[in-house]
Amino acid sequence: MPVNADQFRSALRLWASGVSIVTTRRDGEGMLGITVSSFSSLSLDPPLVVICIAREARSHDLIAARRAFAVNILREDQRPLSDRAAGREGEEGNWLQGVAWRRVATGAPVLEDCLAWLDCALVASHEGGDHTLFVGRVEAAGQTEGRPLIWFGSAYRTLAPVAPTRRRRSAVRK
Repeated sequence: MPVNADQFRSALRLWASGVSIVTTRRDGEGMLGITVSSFSSLSLDPPLVVICIAREARSHDLIAARRAFAVNILREDQRPLSDRAAGREGEEGNWLQGVAWRRVATGAPVLEDCLAWLDCALVASHEGGDHTLFVGRVEAAGQTEGRPLIWFGSAYRTLAPVAPTRRRRSAVRK
């Protein structure tokens, strides 16, 4: 017998993950974004990723219809953007109006100001309980400098700065 939903959620709170926004095109020129932590690389050859989207989510049917999406990996200072895409401002918050974006390879909106991004063509989908696993082939990717936004213990977290490492010079004896 499987564990109940509360036990499952409680255990998953202890899995630290990066925070990303999956974007796809809305009708017209707009975009729709959803904050996800259920994103993973799947294959290097070909380059594939998988995202897991609840079937009742606003973006679910649009990702399937548009056959393209972008995964935008957030920087530590982008908590407010994550909250908007998580639906904390209602449906219009998910539209991410006023957020700069561009089209790269597939036509999916790629956010201008994030830590990294992957522009993906949808190649497969699989039902998994109340979610759909969307498999995307990465057609274009990019990155900038910064530190990632992390989700752990039902809260946003950041990584401590990495101290520069000093290399020890080996003594040369003559």
